Amino acid sequence: MEDMRRALLAEFGAQAIYRQLAARVDQPELKKLLEQLHIDEAGQIARLSEVMRSLGETPKQRSQRRQMLAWSLVIASRLTGNRLVLRICLEAESTASRWYAQFHAYFSALGERELAHTCGEMSLFKLRRAHALQPWLDQPRRASR
Repeated sequence: MEDMRRALLAEFGAQAIYRQLAARVDQPELKKLLEQLHIDEAGQIARLSEVMRSLGETPKQRSQRRQMLAWSLVIASRLTGNRLVLRICLEAESTASRWYAQFHAYFSALGERELAHTCGEMSLFKLRRAHALQPWLDQPRRASR
């Protein structure tokens, strides 16, 4: 269950970083992507919270620490540029995808088909998001500002 709590905190962080970074970027296409990632994150948080409730847990509703960390990253991006923050976001999405894939395997082994299916979908959701961010890191350095 600790792994799910950690995943939920990561989702709160993702939601915060995408909202804050979207307000900072200049490129309309990247801004639109980040805004959509922020909006979509609410659904992922709701799904994970529901899985946790079905397991008898009371999930957190937010994380001020994760909001502060997101704010810190966005502030740092003024010095480092957006590429570093986008790279961190891509790696976080990929990592979360692996976590959900592990949850899927665990629940499958227990015969919990519905929970396994939900975690499998959440894994694919995170993987698609990582793929959506990748092109912004493949562009020349100036393109992601």
